[in-house]
Amino acid sequence: KHPESMLALLKMCPCPIGLSGADVQSSKLIAGTLGGAESGAGSSGSTPATSWLQDAMAPIASFQQRRVEERTRRDRVAVLQAGTTMKLVTAKCGLVPVRLQLSGDGAMVTWKTLQQEANLPAESGVMALAIMREVKPVLQGGLLNYGAPVPLRWMIVSDEETLKFEADCEVEKEHWMVTLEDLAKRQAEAKQERKLGYTTKRKMGLEERRREAERRKAEVLKSCGGGGMKYTAQAMMNRT
Repeated sequence: KHPESMLALLKMCPCPIGLSGADVQSSKLIAGTLGGAESGAGSSGSTPATSWLQDAMAPIASFQQRRVEERTRRDRVAVLQAGTTMKLVTAKCGLVPVRLQLSGDGAMVTWKTLQQEANLPAESGVMALAIMREVKPVLQGGLLNYGAPVPLRWMIVSDEETLKFEADCEVEKEHWMVTLEDLAKRQAEAKQERKLGYTTKRKMGLEERRREAERRKAEVLKSCGGGGMKYTAQAMMNRT
């Protein structure tokens, strides 16, 4: 049933020891047949067996690719959860050194100044990924380089506030921007799926109640046997 497997065994042990004459002839026939198929594949590009194997392996390859992507995402998120030191760009105080970190559940970004007062950060803040609208580089506004990215600087934009940071290097800046943008997007998609699921469940519940009301109405009308009780049945249905 599986000549390829048999051929592989024959290649591992080509000697005919332990095989009967018929088995040896069969093995030669299988080898010759597959050899001809392989030579044909060289001229035509592929065989039905090769195509079938590729189709069978496609889901496995896709699964392995997803595992690699998920592992890479976890590694990127772990870097943010470990935290780093950046500078918070403010209009009042200029560049303020802060500790920037992603929460353990990956739901929010927190920052706190390195300067302390009474053993506590002088200032701190938090922004949930659920309210982030954009994660993007800070652009220059001058006449000469208008619209060009400001080196090392990037920002998080929400409906309520905008936080601007300055990283120590472009690699760190890019890592935080790309990872936060991906996390915020995934959270928004999950929120939309939950909302859609709730709406669907609610519609199903309303439809079920409507069918139950119709069933009760039909039972009442049937038991009354006359048209004089139709208003009573209608009232019973409306109570649902």
